[in-house]
Amino acid sequence: MRITLFVLSLFFLAIGCTQQSNPQTKAKSAEEDPMCNPTPVRYFYLEQKAKSITEQVKGIDQAVAVQIDDELDVAIEVSNFNRLRLESIRKEVSRKLKEEFPKTKIHVTSDKKLINELQKLSNTPWSTKKKKACRQKKKLKQIEKQMNG
Repeated sequence: MRITLFVLSLFFLAIGCTQQSNPQTKAKSAEEDPMCNPTPVRYFYLEQKAKSITEQVKGIDQAVAVQIDDELDVAIEVSNFNRLRLESIRKEVSRKLKEEFPKTKIHVTSDKKLINELQKLSNTPWSTKKKKACRQKKKLKQIEKQMNG
């Protein structure tokens, strides 16, 4: 009985003395996110150009564009009877933007919720600090996932 108690005590002592994971190593791995290397860049002048091209398409009331690195997300607002030809409007916008920006991945949506989220992201001032820029790029990626799904 004493021997089993002694062995169990040693066992629990050995488990209690093991090295715990260091929270600093976890923080470093989060900062070294491959999505954020190099620091994301936002192109305001390309956003304005994409927005003006999009608004020239007949039937579009309002457009919002956000471009970070090589990802261009465009949200269009279509109202009234133009909603009946929404799919053809989306395809036309996508085609015109692909002609203008051939090396850019383009995503077009007409979802009201995503229009609001892109508008918020567009109005948010861009930070040159890596952490904030990375957070905004991740937000854009979340919006893109919602566009596809």
